[in-house]
Amino acid sequence: MSDSAVPYAGLDERQRYELDRRCDHRPPHSLEQAERHLAWRTAVKVLMAEAMRSLPAGRGMSLVLTSLDDALMYGNAAIARPPMPGGRAPGHR
Repeated sequence: MSDSAVPYAGLDERQRYELDRRCDHRPPHSLEQAERHLAWRTAVKVLMAEAMRSLPAGRGMSLVLTSLDDALMYGNAAIARPPMPGGRAPGHR
């Protein structure tokens, strides 16, 4: 078995799709998508800068910055990943 086939061992087609959806690199497929990434990164950067300016140094600020790192990562993943089959529409409630 080749190394590239190992992650798929024992997975059904739906699981393989979900694994690829979550893990594969996806460069922006359009200028609009690249602009969405930039807008998201800029918004998070503004919040990080405000946290650095206004919060006292310490564990609390460190946790805020880590949480914003997570938000940046998950936001970019949400922009880049294809939608889940049968998933909710953007802006769902």
